[in-house]
Amino acid sequence: MGAPNLGSKVRYALLAAMDLAAHYDPDTPVKVEEIAGRTGAPAKYLAQILLLLKAQALVRSRQGPGGGYILMRRPELISAAEVWEAAAAADVSGEWIADSPYGAALHWLAAEVAEGERRFLASVSLADLVQRMSSGTASR
Repeated sequence: MGAPNLGSKVRYALLAAMDLAAHYDPDTPVKVEEIAGRTGAPAKYLAQILLLLKAQALVRSRQGPGGGYILMRRPELISAAEVWEAAAAADVSGEWIADSPYGAALHWLAAEVAEGERRFLASVSLADLVQRMSSGTASR
């Protein structure tokens, strides 16, 4: 099985959250441009993604000079599932075909896969992701 096909909002939300976790200081905001520079993500798109995370109370912002974004909780207290779900809610992929005779079975299968993913993601914190990134153990 290959790597999962993450939607762009989910991918950029995880990148932004990991960067905020890697540079976490509850008193020092991180500028969108700094996150973009380190992650390679477009700054304008990251700004939109960070607003999604802010709406879900995962990050807060500070305006003005020295402003930027800060995680609302310590990285070990924010799960990848929270970030994923905040971004995935805005990355809706389409509806199931209700009149298909196979629709119910496919819906059940997708729900089971999503639940397994959610359980796994809930067990991984942003701090875990940063640790894997730092130690070079990001791949299995």
